[in-house]
Amino acid sequence: MGKILNLRKQPAKAPQTLQRRREEVKVTEKPAVVIEQFAEKPEIFWEAPSFYYNPQKRYLSLITVALLAGAAALLIFKYDTLTSIFLILASLVLLLYSKQKPTMSKIAVGQSGILVDEIMYYYKDLKSFWIEYNPGGPKELSLESAKWYMPYVKVMLSDRDPVEVRSLIVNFLPEKEHENSLVDHIGRRLGL
Repeated sequence: MGKILNLRKQPAKAPQTLQRRREEVKVTEKPAVVIEQFAEKPEIFWEAPSFYYNPQKRYLSLITVALLAGAAALLIFKYDTLTSIFLILASLVLLLYSKQKPTMSKIAVGQSGILVDEIMYYYKDLKSFWIEYNPGGPKELSLESAKWYMPYVKVMLSDRDPVEVRSLIVNFLPEKEHENSLVDHIGRRLGL
């Protein structure tokens, strides 16, 4: 048989040996410069409208008039009340939505994610990003979400330099071009 271990309580010698070992090991302190580098987290802050606002609504007014005229024609000639009510409600929704003005959102891009007002989009929950910038047009940061029900998050860049924002985000997310959907194009044309 091998060696038998005594599992009974030992005298107070064991803690002294641990204390001696702790004293022998010297803790090396990190230089203050390294600590200051990690304490300083690069962040970018700006304020921007919550969505793209186009005050010219000529196409929207034409569509609203066409919907109301279509509803009146269906009601008079075909006696189709249900479709007429639907078209009237659709035109009212378009009118109400067009009157809505954007609020100013506070946006912060940091080490852990992107904060828009009170909502935090962590980098681990995002697939990629793309900055849409056409001279003379709106500057927009597009984030592709990993969630199937929320494919893209659009954030206006306003007066912020897109190169500065890109240089920070590219460290955490891959850059991939995001195509605007048909709904985005139509909404921009209508001024929504």
